[in-house]
Amino acid sequence: MKHSASSGLVLLTLVAACSAGEAPGVGSRDDGGSAGASGKGGGASGGAAGASGKGGGVNVGGSSATGNGGGGSNGGSGSSGSSGSSGSAGDDPGVPSINCQPTDASAGSPILRLLTNREFDSTINAIFPQLAGQWSNTLPANSLSVYGFDNDGSAVVGKQLASALLDTALSVATAVTGPSLQNLLPCAASAKDHACAQTFVEGFGKRLFRRPVAAAESQRYLALFDQGLALSDFPTALKWVTAGMIQSPNAVYRSELGTVNGGVRTLTAYEVATELAYTFTGLPPDDALLAEADTAGAQPLPDPVGKATAMLKTPEGQAVVQQFFTAYLGTTGLMSKTKANLSSGDANYASISADMANETVNFLKNVVMQKPGTLRDLLTEPTTYPSPALARFYASEPSSATKFPIPASDGAAVMRPAGQGVGILAQGSFLAAHANTDASSPTQRGLFVYSRLLCRPKLSPPNAVPPLANSATAKTTRERYESVHAASGTCKSCHANFDPIGYGFEAFDEGGRFRTAQNDVTVDPSGNIPSLDDAPAVTFADQESLALALADQPEAGECFAAYLATFAYGSAEACLGTSNATGIFDGTVGIMDAFAGLAAEKHFTERNPQ
Repeated sequence: MKHSASSGLVLLTLVAACSAGEAPGVGSRDDGGSAGASGKGGGASGGAAGASGKGGGVNVGGSSATGNGGGGSNGGSGSSGSSGSSGSAGDDPGVPSINCQPTDASAGSPILRLLTNREFDSTINAIFPQLAGQWSNTLPANSLSVYGFDNDGSAVVGKQLASALLDTALSVATAVTGPSLQNLLPCAASAKDHACAQTFVEGFGKRLFRRPVAAAESQRYLALFDQGLALSDFPTALKWVTAGMIQSPNAVYRSELGTVNGGVRTLTAYEVATELAYTFTGLPPDDALLAEADTAGAQPLPDPVGKATAMLKTPEGQAVVQQFFTAYLGTTGLMSKTKANLSSGDANYASISADMANETVNFLKNVVMQKPGTLRDLLTEPTTYPSPALARFYASEPSSATKFPIPASDGAAVMRPAGQGVGILAQGSFLAAHANTDASSPTQRGLFVYSRLLCRPKLSPPNAVPPLANSATAKTTRERYESVHAASGTCKSCHANFDPIGYGFEAFDEGGRFRTAQNDVTVDPSGNIPSLDDAPAVTFADQESLALALADQPEAGECFAAYLATFAYGSAEACLGTSNATGIFDGTVGIMDAFAGLAAEKHFTERNPQ
């Protein structure tokens, strides 16, 4: 063995030096050789100041350098230092922009999109399937954007992520060069040399970078290998090359920079292939898709919508759709919630919350993906898919005379009893997620509709919001909210916009069980959707008529289209995914077709020149 006790430190230094040679505008190094780039005013680790502006600069060797854009359109400049945090959001309304016309569809800013934790994990597993269970992912959880998604395009590598990325890359690299090495790299069985290492760099590098490895890049990694081999042995030298490649900005960022062409930036075939794969399957492009990009060369990748449609029909594509709805509906933390009054017998929330999540998965699978469903179907479908235990939970509310039907098996279809809710907004997962521990919440449920279905701008609450006071006379949750929110000038100015919507859900308790009375007082689920202008408010009698009213609101189609585009693009820049908004509203375009149709938007293949 040629390696000494200090050779690992020497090789780590070489990895950092190798990564420092990454091309500006594509990626950069961070301390320890990991990627560091600033996005929406982000900072890179190592103490260097982050560049300002959306999709801003990258840092090479600790200095500030412009990557793919200057000042951003959203907020001020980013913070400096190690965190890589985003800049001020300025007057961000907290919801995507609507009121776009089809002719408003535009290309957004060029950007380097950091892989999410889930995408990184899927990438390594797709490229090295033989290593399943042999490496550890220690990357921190992704932060949620103001829109509720964890794939915000402004995310950057900061100090915590850089450290975890180094640890994770070394874990993967150790597994790569362990007992599975000869299966991954057959030449390692006999020719443990420069040529074998080159086979690895150029073969696996293409999968990691989602494009061919440039000659200069290959030379840098092979120089690192040669120096490592002089200090140690073939597996050790290759391990550090692998760790460096995994940490490269070309691996951990998705390039959506394009090349300037006639006043716009046109994304390359490899960039579009990468965008398709991650957007519609959550995976990196496979060998076949990369081969299509090879063939396309400087020409556009053919038929992106057809490819997107096919991808969404795969199990991986349908998992992406489920991920969108979990984030959009705000049900991510469903099973961590507690319901103080629902803890025994058939009414045990803790034992049934996982079944609620599965009910919604089955609802979306049947209504949205297989039907395939429209936005109106999503909101008004009367069929649901519970387990028998969950149906008994729903039926355990004592005030309801008509009990919830018991399905023949887990996930079998049942028709909801008339008057006991319809659509996605009657799912127990939604109702329980948007409720308090011991009571329903007209505010939480109404605010969801206000911001996620109507895209009305969120209002800033006062600096000190007191807890909801008890009322000596209120017998129902609605009475309590009306006595506090409607009577207080400070509270009323905000709550008048969404509490009247939330009252439409008052026939459901904090666990999503239908009820007709609370504390022996008949509940009142009537309400209205306040108007933003002088038009009269839209009134409704209960959750079912609320769902129908929402399906009749053109802004619901525009808002859903905007959230779908925000999820797909990692950006809420105005009017990036507007073309199908009208079709989503009037039902001529189903939800799955609308999702796939985002591949036809200008933003999918172009960016502003900046």
